[in-house]
Amino acid sequence: MGLAALAGVLILPSVTFAAGLTVLTVPWVPANPTFPHTTYAINPTTEATVVLGATAPSAASGDSLNVVWSFGDASPNVSFTTTNQYNLSTTHQYPASAAAGTAWTATVTVTDTTAGTSGSANYYVSQEANNLASRVNVAIDRGLWYMHATMWRTNAPANGQTVNWGGWDGQSGSPGCNTVYDSTYSEGLAWDCYSTAVIDPNNVQAFEVSGHQGTQAGGPATDPYTDDVDRGFARMFYFLGVEASGSNTYQYNPATVNYGCSDGTSVNTSGGCNGTATKVFYNASTTTCTSPPCTFAFDANGNGKATYSNDGSGEVIYTGGPFVDAIVASGKPTATALTGVAGVVGQTYATIVTDMLDYYGYCQYEQDEDPGNQPTFNGYTRGAGYSASGGGWLYTCQEGDDNSTSQWAAISFVSGLRGSGFGFNAAAQAYFKVVQDYNNVWVTNSQDVVDKAPTAADPFNTTGDDQGAFGYRGSFYYSNAWGPFAVTPSGMVQMAMDGIGRTTNTAYGDGSTDPDQRWNNAETFYADNFCNGETSAYNNPKFYTYGMLSFTKSMLLHDPAGVLSPIQYMRTQTPGVFTGDPSVPANTIDWYAALSAASHGSGDPTAADPCDGIAQTLVSYQDPTGFWYGHDYDQGYQGAQSPFETAWSIIMLNKTVFVSCVSNLAGRGNASGGGQAVLSWTGQANATGYNILRSSTSGGPYTLVGTSTITAYSDAHDGLTPGDTYYYVVDPVQGSTAICQSNQATVKIP
Repeated sequence: MGLAALAGVLILPSVTFAAGLTVLTVPWVPANPTFPHTTYAINPTTEATVVLGATAPSAASGDSLNVVWSFGDASPNVSFTTTNQYNLSTTHQYPASAAAGTAWTATVTVTDTTAGTSGSANYYVSQEANNLASRVNVAIDRGLWYMHATMWRTNAPANGQTVNWGGWDGQSGSPGCNTVYDSTYSEGLAWDCYSTAVIDPNNVQAFEVSGHQGTQAGGPATDPYTDDVDRGFARMFYFLGVEASGSNTYQYNPATVNYGCSDGTSVNTSGGCNGTATKVFYNASTTTCTSPPCTFAFDANGNGKATYSNDGSGEVIYTGGPFVDAIVASGKPTATALTGVAGVVGQTYATIVTDMLDYYGYCQYEQDEDPGNQPTFNGYTRGAGYSASGGGWLYTCQEGDDNSTSQWAAISFVSGLRGSGFGFNAAAQAYFKVVQDYNNVWVTNSQDVVDKAPTAADPFNTTGDDQGAFGYRGSFYYSNAWGPFAVTPSGMVQMAMDGIGRTTNTAYGDGSTDPDQRWNNAETFYADNFCNGETSAYNNPKFYTYGMLSFTKSMLLHDPAGVLSPIQYMRTQTPGVFTGDPSVPANTIDWYAALSAASHGSGDPTAADPCDGIAQTLVSYQDPTGFWYGHDYDQGYQGAQSPFETAWSIIMLNKTVFVSCVSNLAGRGNASGGGQAVLSWTGQANATGYNILRSSTSGGPYTLVGTSTITAYSDAHDGLTPGDTYYYVVDPVQGSTAICQSNQATVKIP
């Protein structure tokens, strides 16, 4: 040993550090903390860069922390010093040459030199094939840690106790509101990105649907994200307001005004059809309001309260939905709000959701106006720059109709209805039918039923085919200022609430065409533009994150006649749109998992789709540091919406909306008894049972073959043929309401 080295040894202080510092690493599966995170080789020489997240929550703020990461792959350790106990992360590239299935255990050792304590924890990683699932897992990992790292945290008094707060509001700048929070915290003040606090429930929901819950919902203390969700809930409940519940009076019968024309043309200004066409009534059997005017009270639990978003935006309808979704995504209706104004604090999550639905029901626009702003109840005109027959929502209560905002009311009702344990009582079911029936009218009135040739002022869609598109304040023909690729799927979300879905059409090879083609036309319009290659968000649906979120909701919540039927393969009535992948049904594309030839990895199949689906599109948009930003509307809303893109992208990549559903359905074939399919899965929180559905085609449609009250099922129906392959999903149910749909299990009968 040289003198210089010896001198280096001699000057080290003789200090013994006591154990006692709590060090936490992020688990991929909180209930199974040794389950590994994913990494993969991009190519034979380049490995994906993964983030390894850790915290030392027991360290005092400002303590000096020495951090050493050992990656378990014989690469050099990484060490650094920080005073941020909530971010001890590093990034790493594991060996690209490692075989799939290779496992590594990284170790982080942290020494608090201020307090004289130390601790360590393990982080588990597994090499996987370069396929879409691996790329999605890594993207979610990065995105969640980015949100964790950019959260502000503080303690402040509230309701007679000290509360651990946290959130993403109160921060300016970009991307994703990632500047340091100003410690001059003021309880209840609506500071945040662009003056609204709705960013908090959006981000909380992204953690929840990724499997990370707060303490009340069973999140383990060993998961750093449990604390993030707890802090987020504490913060967001202060942005809910309470007022007295109310009643709404409707002036027309929704059964008699909700119609189109049998030849597909627009209803004329007299409320009739031209030529030999006849009226087609879409909801003729409803008895909601047969003798108008009709007044309905919206107070399902009888507590006299309505709760709304008071996030500082002034757009209470637009911003209420994310609060409902985040609360429902907890899966814990019996949890209670620990903060908030009177009427919120101390209330159960189920009560808060019900009171928010009371507000949305009361705030539905009930008017029917003509251009002179005079009530007319004998028919309707589609759009033309004024509200048509009501049934929607605008920014404030009973203000008017707007499809972009209406989807947030719709998603609130859907999540409240399907959220496990948040089910409606009889009173809520009654007024939900009212909301559905009147919204059904607005859906009809705000959808294009004609083609419109392009003009110099409106060059959108050079094919001139706008049939099925929705506009903002009316049909797309009359209200197209911001383009169709947020409001068309927003209209589809409303259809999911109303029970409007796919129907038969001869273009799909059926023997007859159903007169109600509203869903089919909207899906066709979106599908025809899905791979159009346009370069602006006005013309390209995948350049608009907000619109993709709406579309994802509509595909997952598709609910014809009240039967949850998520769509895997988006289809079009236009022939020749989707070519190149013989593994999918004709005229369809897997909207989530499609992969173009350029996007296939070493672990993906060789068949190529005409373009990438939502998942690979989002993977390609992610910044290397973990956030998404700037893939939003490019004519005015980009700055305001972009801070939300990280949460929205994570939610979409999880292929869910507000419930983390059964994701491990597995099955095997059994030759006994002439052939059986034996299924098993992990239980869904608060589910009272499971519907078992089967298809002979991957992706469905599925047929109900049985029910189970346990997490296993044996299908031994006569329809099973030895040697054939069948595809199964399970729908967890609360009572008779399907909550969500599981992954698909493939079973070959021996």
